Amino acid sequence: MSTGKKLANNFYQAFAKQDSAAMNTCYSESASFSDPVFTDLSTREVQGMWEMLCASARDFSLKYEIVEADESHAHVHGVAIYSFGPAQRRVENRVSTRMDIVDGKIVRQVDDFSFPRWARQAFGPFGLVLGVFPFFKSKVQATAKSKLTNHLDRKR
Repeated sequence: MSTGKKLANNFYQAFAKQDSAAMNTCYSESASFSDPVFTDLSTREVQGMWEMLCASARDFSLKYEIVEADESHAHVHGVAIYSFGPAQRRVENRVSTRMDIVDGKIVRQVDDFSFPRWARQAFGPFGLVLGVFPFFKSKVQATAKSKLTNHLDRKR
């Protein structure tokens, strides 16, 4: 089994169990992460993001398929299902993940998903109408970054 496949399996098996500590051991000390909501995160920030998301996830399930993997890359398709926000709306998020790997650790992870589709599920009719507008995406990104910053500040 290639390094990329083993690492992706370890990461996603931990994710399925909402085990952020195990997920975070998969990252190098100088990793980066980006997705449509959390952009340009450092190692500390991505580790805090997984802690925060795993601790708050409700009714969570995950399915994944490793599309391709070798010694330095992994490409994974996943479907995360969870309840989101105060209204606990059901979200089925279809994510394509690309990982760059050095020395058996993730150095760069880029997750991609349809923000409008996610917003429609996460925010209901409000998200359906506003999810296609850049200002709404920027607001969601700013709110997510603020929550992450608060989470990291509480850990200090």
